[in-house]
Amino acid sequence: MAAYVSTDQGAEVARAVAAMIGANPAVLHGGGLSGAARVSTGTAIANTVLTEMGNMPLDAACESVSEICKSGANVVVLGGRSDLSIYRALRNAGASEYFAFPVTAEEIIAANIQAAPSSPASQPIPLAPSSTCIGVMGCTGGVGGSLLAQSLAFHAASPKGPALQTALIDADLRFGTQAIDLDRNDTPGLQEALSAPDRVDPTFLAATMEPLNDRLALYSQPSRGFENVDQLEASFAPLIQSMKGKFGALVVDLPRTTLVAQPELARKLDTLVLVIPAGYAGVNVASRLMALLKTEAPDLKILPVLSEFRQDAKLTAKDLAKAIHQDVAAILPDSGAIIHRAHRAAKPVIESQPRSAYAKATRQLWALAVADHRAPAQKTKRRFFKRTPS
Repeated sequence: MAAYVSTDQGAEVARAVAAMIGANPAVLHGGGLSGAARVSTGTAIANTVLTEMGNMPLDAACESVSEICKSGANVVVLGGRSDLSIYRALRNAGASEYFAFPVTAEEIIAANIQAAPSSPASQPIPLAPSSTCIGVMGCTGGVGGSLLAQSLAFHAASPKGPALQTALIDADLRFGTQAIDLDRNDTPGLQEALSAPDRVDPTFLAATMEPLNDRLALYSQPSRGFENVDQLEASFAPLIQSMKGKFGALVVDLPRTTLVAQPELARKLDTLVLVIPAGYAGVNVASRLMALLKTEAPDLKILPVLSEFRQDAKLTAKDLAKAIHQDVAAILPDSGAIIHRAHRAAKPVIESQPRSAYAKATRQLWALAVADHRAPAQKTKRRFFKRTPS
C-alpha cells in the first residue's frame, strides 16, 4: 500500500490503515490525489493507493484517479464531503471506493479486500451469510400490510430482538407511504439504485438510505411521474439480490400489482407474509395469488395472516384456513386505538405498544418467517387449526 494525503485527518487515517496491515510507516506521503497521479507512470507504485482529494475540483480528481488506475493500482479516495455525485463520479473514473470523513481503517481495509483482483493462488473470500428477505403484502387495502412491514423491520433491528442490520424497502413506487408514516425524508437514491442495481454497494447504501436507527435504514420514494414506474419495478429483483449479504434482514413492503407483474421478485424472497381481511374478496385475492406463486416461486414460504382491521364478513381464522387450504400463521387483532397513537407519534406499533397483542403477533410472525422454510408444510387435512393466542 501507498498513501498520499493532504491533511492531518487524512494522515491519521492512513497511519491507522498502515498499522493494521503491518505496513512500513514510510508508505505515507504528502501531495494528495494529484501527487499520487504524478508519480503513477509506468508500473503501479503499489497494489493499493490510498489518496486524499482535498480541495481538488471534481473533474481534476477524476482525471487523477484514471491516471493512477492506468498503472493497474486499486485507488481508494478520501474526501471531506458526503456527496453522492462525488461518489459516483470517482467510481466511474475507476476508484474502487470513495470515503467521506469520518472513516475507520477497518472500512478502508474491507473495501480493499473486496476490490483486490483475485489470483489463482488466492483463497476465495467467504460470502456473507444469506440475509433473511421477507415480503409483506395486503390482499386488499386497509388491512395493515404496510404497518406490519414497519413493525417486522423494527423488530428485526431491535437490540431486544434479533438485533440485525435491517433494510425496510417500500416497493410501492406509485403511492408508497413508509417515509411519510415515519415522518422521514424521502430517499431519491432508491430510484438511482433501481436504475443500476449492480452498482449498489455499502457506501452507496449509506449515502442514499434514510437511517431510522443504528441498525435500520429505509428506502421509500414514490415516483414523481408514473411513466417509468414499470421499468423501475423490474429492477427490484436484482436490487434485492445486490442488497442481500449487506444486511442481516430485508423487509419489503409489496403492493399486489408489483408482485404480479414481476414474478422474479417473488423468487428473491424467503418468506411472503400475506395479510388477508375477514371477507370473501380478500380470500379470493389470496387464493389466486397463492396459486400463481405456487407456479412462479414454488420454494417461497407463504404465511397467511388474518387481519381484523376490516371486519367485512367477519370470517374466522378457521374459515380462512379452510378456504385457502393452509393454516393461518397469526391474527392481527383490531387495534384502532393503539394504531392511532402510533401514527400520531410516527412510530411502528411494536415500538409504541411493545406489550400489545399486535406486537406479540408481530414477534410470532418473525419467528415463523425465519424458521427453516424447508420444514414440512403446516397444513394437513386431518390436523386441527390452532388459533393464535391474542
